[in-house]
Amino acid sequence: MRTPLVALLLLPLAVVSGRQAEPLARNVILFLADAGGIPTLNAASLHGYGEGRRLFVQRMPHIGLSDTATASQFVTDSAAGMTAIVTGQRTHNGVIGQGPDAVRGVKDGAPLTTILEMAEARGLATGVISNDALTGATPAALYAKVNDRNQTADIFRQALASPAGDGIDVLIGAGRSEVAGALAAAGSSLEAVAREHGRPVLASLDDVPPAATKTVVLLEDQAFDLAAAVALARRMLSANPRGYFLMVESDTHTDRIRQGLDRMVTFDRVIEATAAAAGAETLLLFTADHSFDLRVHDGLIGKPLLTGAAAERGGGMDGVRLPHVRMDDSHTGEEVLVAAQGPGATRVHGYLANTDLFRIMLAAFGWPAAAR
Repeated sequence: MRTPLVALLLLPLAVVSGRQAEPLARNVILFLADAGGIPTLNAASLHGYGEGRRLFVQRMPHIGLSDTATASQFVTDSAAGMTAIVTGQRTHNGVIGQGPDAVRGVKDGAPLTTILEMAEARGLATGVISNDALTGATPAALYAKVNDRNQTADIFRQALASPAGDGIDVLIGAGRSEVAGALAAAGSSLEAVAREHGRPVLASLDDVPPAATKTVVLLEDQAFDLAAAVALARRMLSANPRGYFLMVESDTHTDRIRQGLDRMVTFDRVIEATAAAAGAETLLLFTADHSFDLRVHDGLIGKPLLTGAAAERGGGMDGVRLPHVRMDDSHTGEEVLVAAQGPGATRVHGYLANTDLFRIMLAAFGWPAAAR
């Protein structure tokens, strides 16, 4: 007969601790709605479905709130906002992947290590998808270190370089003409950078070879099938037996109100489809880098939320006033939704800092926060 001490030692650690331990994640997918704050989610549900709380992200099993402040300001841009989420450290607006000792456009700060770079160093597959510019502040925060988000040529070179491991496996995003123009101004070209790094820069999702496990797709504009891009990336990244990290961004700015809300509804459907297909080993984490000044101030259930041509165009400095919605064209500082499911999702609850999301992803993988 075993003594009580021996029996206790033979129990799994999770039982000894008094609660069931969560399994570790093999994969983490971070879904980032650029400017997709709670007002946008609310309006998108009303616009897309005629009632509230119909978005999948509003119904995910674990939710919390995250503040979005920078190291120095209440209201963030995407550069500082995403840097905080993927490095666990805050910096200043306009700065990507560098610490708060950076001065935008003047002085570099200490380089910060991202969750993607940690995944690369550990041999995981990695991917970055954006229906905005691939060199935009949100995706760039995962792989670039620049003191000004407008350094497009340098950012693109860093995307194709290998900061750790064998480089980012899947890069899909828009902005081909912008990147080509920036490289030309710097005395280079897309073709030259592609040759330098041995990474062909494709112009369409259809150009990706069926058996490929790595790809760079730089599209001309945002009008591509985000769901197809995510499915393609997941297929490619899943070939790595160690797992993967994937970030998917959708631009949900509502300066053009109908376009922004339509994109949020579409993005939500992509997230729901991915959640159904990703399996029990995958943490899905949804959030926004910052909120946006959109408000529903009137309307009737069963009636369209948006009316009038003003919903179709940009607001400019004066914003837009519609019968049921108003929009002032600016970022705002209120908290944003964090929603999650899968291994590690129970850590999403209550009031969080944007920097906490980095540690939630680390913990889901089982990586110590100090090992950076």
